[in-house]
Amino acid sequence: MIDDVLGYLRFVQAAAQAGRAAGLTPLETARETDLGAYAELGDHERIVGNLYRAYTELDGAAPGAAIDFAAALQDMVAFNGGRPLTCLA
Repeated sequence: MIDDVLGYLRFVQAAAQAGRAAGLTPLETARETDLGAYAELGDHERIVGNLYRAYTELDGAAPGAAIDFAAALQDMVAFNGGRPLTCLA
């Protein structure tokens, strides 16, 4: 299980690096990202929040530093087709 979580985190970091290099926002990156093996996970909108975290750290913030929580939630809802979130991540 730990290997699965580490794999997902590496996947998110790689997606964030590619998205940032392409000049994409976290939401745009999420929309362009093929979840591949992680498509089986529920709450697909979590990728957006995870990308916000990864982008913040790519910008030089310390792990756990504050993210733009309101923007992340808004983009998670947008990614979820405007439906309320079920993801608590």
